[in-house]
Amino acid sequence: MTPHQNMDWVAETPESIAARLEGAKASQAQIRFTMGVMAIISMMMLIAAYNAYLSYDYNWIIKEKGRQFANKDVPGILGEQALKDWAQSRIVQISPLGIRVSIDDVAVLGSACLFVLSLWLVLAARRENHTIGLLLQDTDTPLPYDNRDSSLVESRSQVNSSGRRWLIFHTIISNSLFVTVDHSLLTVHSLSNLKPMKAGATGAVSAWLHRTGFGIVRNFFFLFPVIASFGVFCLDRWSYFIQDPFDPDFATPSLDAFFWRSLVVFFVCWIPLTLCCIRARRYSTDTEKVLNQYGAKLRADLLRRKPVGQS
Repeated sequence: MTPHQNMDWVAETPESIAARLEGAKASQAQIRFTMGVMAIISMMMLIAAYNAYLSYDYNWIIKEKGRQFANKDVPGILGEQALKDWAQSRIVQISPLGIRVSIDDVAVLGSACLFVLSLWLVLAARRENHTIGLLLQDTDTPLPYDNRDSSLVESRSQVNSSGRRWLIFHTIISNSLFVTVDHSLLTVHSLSNLKPMKAGATGAVSAWLHRTGFGIVRNFFFLFPVIASFGVFCLDRWSYFIQDPFDPDFATPSLDAFFWRSLVVFFVCWIPLTLCCIRARRYSTDTEKVLNQYGAKLRADLLRRKPVGQS
């Protein structure tokens, strides 16, 4: 290792660490906001597609295709209004943008929108990983047995005190939704010394189930837009082979040029959407690994410096 390598910590000050922590919190907030927007759009797509092709109203309309509402009695008025409401629900209105989208175009346009957001997500996740990872590297204290530079350990320990590292560690943890050092689903319900779940205390199987369950919940939000957009696309393709309520004869639509054009456009958006979501999840997982290492070294360092006689 050359003398200038791994020496960025020398320039660190409390002000620079505070600024870098603010940057880390900003990137974490961007990830939470972006994934929230993507989850809302995905749910909107699924609800609209279900209502258009699988709902009770759709099946009721198909069954009642020969019924007339000219008599205007109570059932007739309610039936006519139900038809209007169902037809209106096939139009998704995006109020912030001031546009309306037909359910027939949601599979393509929704996937395109999710693709653009996924680009933002992967950039925000990359920024979080680099900002947090480099901050943890620059404030990490070398191990005492690192004999390559004996003065490095002492001087760096003075610059990066345990209290400062503790502040950095818990600031990042408290502002992160998907990165955690404890995969258990236990709750904090008392002021006693609640320790993270350990396999020896709760059983290896129980610990594995909790860790797996938390991992599924976290990964779900990264992959939910991918799954939702593909599900809506499948429903849209299926609609070409079922009866169309808007056709006077309730006939089954035939395949046309739009069927193939929209299929190509969908996969052009869906494939990079999938890659971006997987990459963002990888950034989040790597950030968690670095944070776990940082926390383990910090706790070990605190135990070594524990006053003699303190239990």
